Amino acid sequence: MIDTSGGVLAAGGYQITFDWPVFFSQLFGFAVIVFVIWKWVVPPVKRLMAKSQDAIAKQLTESDHAAQQLEEAKRSYANALTEAHSELEQIRADARADAEYIVAQMREAAAAEVERVRRQGRDQVAQLRRQMVRDLETDLAAAMLAITEEKVRDQVATPEAKSDSIERFLEDLEILANSSSAKRQAQPGWN
Repeated sequence: MIDTSGGVLAAGGYQITFDWPVFFSQLFGFAVIVFVIWKWVVPPVKRLMAKSQDAIAKQLTESDHAAQQLEEAKRSYANALTEAHSELEQIRADARADAEYIVAQMREAAAAEVERVRRQGRDQVAQLRRQMVRDLETDLAAAMLAITEEKVRDQVATPEAKSDSIERFLEDLEILANSSSAKRQAQPGWN
């Protein structure tokens, strides 16, 4: 249904009409609002958006830079780790060489000490042997003298043995005197 008065009628009792002066006034109001928004709202929003975009671009650049630094740090860490491992291996090799050198020196020192102790032990054994031989010789001589003295006393204890030993002593003296006078005559420089 169409109303001839300029409005559109809806079925069922509703009447919708188109009012041109209201339409133009609302259109003018909308244009003013769009103009105000475009003139005073859009520029600050554009500036804020540009700042936000700049900040985001800066953050992205910083993020890329940080990612590059992270990669560089990872490479540096890997290089440092590799260098540390090689340095550790070198230190271990040096320590092993030093330990082997020290062990060799200690073995040489121990062998020298063993040889010195053996030599000292042999010298002590030889010295103890000589001392023991001297002591045994002294004890043997003392024992022989004691036995001889006892036998001589037993033999000299009788008067007959005393006179025989005195005669032998005198004979020995006479032989000794004769031999010394013969030596004096053989050596004319003595007087």
